[in-house]
Amino acid sequence: MNLQKKLFLILVIMAVTSPINGQVAEWLIQPVYDNIRMTNGENLIVTDSLKHMILWTPSGARLNMTNFQMYPFKEGYAVTTRRSSDIITGFFNKDGKFKAIQECNMTYFMPYFSDNHLLVHDGTYYRFVYTSGGFSESRYENAYPFVNGYASCGTYVDLEKKKDPYNLLISKDGQQITFSYNGKSFDDDDLEFISSVNDENVGIIVAKHKVYYFNGKDRSLSPVFAKKDESNIKNQAKLEGDLSQSFTKESDSVYVLRAKCGKNDRIQIKFNHLALPLSISLADGEYVYKTKEETEIPLETPLKVVGQKPECGINWEGTEILPPQFDEVITCFEDKALVRLKGKCGMLKIHKDENFKISINKDRPIDFRHKEYETTIRLDMPKIISTSKAWIEVDSNTGCEIDFQSEEKKETSFGNNVQYNCVLKIPESLPDEMYNDVRNEIAYPTYVFYEGLKSPVIPYKVKAWHYKYFNVDEIESERSINQGILSFAFNINAERNPGEAAYPTSVDIKMGSDSLYCELEKISETRYKCKVFNLEEGNNSIVVQIIEEGCPPASFPFEVTYTKPVAKTRNRPEVKESVTITKKAKPVLEI
Repeated sequence: MNLQKKLFLILVIMAVTSPINGQVAEWLIQPVYDNIRMTNGENLIVTDSLKHMILWTPSGARLNMTNFQMYPFKEGYAVTTRRSSDIITGFFNKDGKFKAIQECNMTYFMPYFSDNHLLVHDGTYYRFVYTSGGFSESRYENAYPFVNGYASCGTYVDLEKKKDPYNLLISKDGQQITFSYNGKSFDDDDLEFISSVNDENVGIIVAKHKVYYFNGKDRSLSPVFAKKDESNIKNQAKLEGDLSQSFTKESDSVYVLRAKCGKNDRIQIKFNHLALPLSISLADGEYVYKTKEETEIPLETPLKVVGQKPECGINWEGTEILPPQFDEVITCFEDKALVRLKGKCGMLKIHKDENFKISINKDRPIDFRHKEYETTIRLDMPKIISTSKAWIEVDSNTGCEIDFQSEEKKETSFGNNVQYNCVLKIPESLPDEMYNDVRNEIAYPTYVFYEGLKSPVIPYKVKAWHYKYFNVDEIESERSINQGILSFAFNINAERNPGEAAYPTSVDIKMGSDSLYCELEKISETRYKCKVFNLEEGNNSIVVQIIEEGCPPASFPFEVTYTKPVAKTRNRPEVKESVTITKKAKPVLEI
């Protein structure tokens, strides 16, 4: 190898394109489940498959499993029921611990704790279950769930005999609320109707046929009037008959309480199925009570879903991490994603600081001597990815053929790798000169397949050139010029590796101008004779090309300087016809 090529090789190894890395995703929960979701308000994951529900931490640690139906978490607890049944069996807390309770029935299709109370029906009465798993001692003939700190209930003085019924409102600390207005207290048997307390802290009380607002903040009562500016207590809303006539069902989920105010005005108050006041119609118009909207807090994450079902992918702050390949990306949070892949669900973690590394020819520059170059391609990956389910593919149009039968896999304490033998085909445009820019780069776009996932394309590049393992030298002793016709000979010298056979080549001559033409005569495999006609005075370009089948031509440019003869005259001396041939120097390496 000549000095210039040695210099180039040293420099290009120093300046070779750094290996391109691809970020890695890891399954924290394998995609084998029918469904997966985040718990509402709790930092937990729930999977559901084959009638088994499993609770997981966000790091993929398995907390607990149940074959019961588990409802979404609310207030830190998730109630369970028998499958396809309203029979409650217990509940999970946010640590994944399960508390079994005596079986009871769900009420109002609401298997949720509210104000740390779960309203159930034990087969005879309504009761409340505490977060400790115990049942309230009090039992009720009818009851509504706790809302905004209060629960409306109905019971009997003598519960066993169902004698002397009365209504009551209890606070979440178990205390019965007492009602009074204008210094006068109401007895239990005065209270005909008590609603739940809505999100504006308003309840409706009917006592001795009169209608009152209940203020959930200070527990005070105030009369209901048909007009806002009314203050005459005689015009307070009052039932015209008993409660059964004034309180009627309008639809499956709406009930209406009607009352008269004074002589001419009337009001009506609408309630939902949980006895929560929805609206009140007065003489001045209808007022609709506001309800708290449960808004989901956006999860902080650098991840973004790209594409649409059924071809979704994941980006990290604009960088493609996983190209479209998922049936669905259900949700992203932190550096994790819940996904559906081939019909099954799991959870991924994106490791921004863990990477795949592709290397061909050990990242060394490739000197193509012939049309094919045998070397290795290797995938290095972090220990979190097993080699048992990892392989690579290179775009077939790049001329890289991988021998998958040569696969070698290693798992070490430093990382894992997969290696293959491969054959690279020389690109048609690869130069035979030595530059340090894109002209000497070959791209091998590579995909990594691992754990059922596909990486984005890893745009690996390697430095390469068409190595001239032969040289062309003019034989100066056989050069001649006669009337503008140049005759010269040249030898072809090949640098072959030990044991390397001679590859068939052909020789071609390219002229630097259309006026030049030549005759080429082959003397032997390594020796040629050439005649060049119509030389122009001055510099003429001649390029000898050595062509091996399947490879770009290797060019050897020569500059021919021709001097025409000039006869002697009185004013100038004779100039003899002459020619010089100079082999052009190779380009200087561009750093």
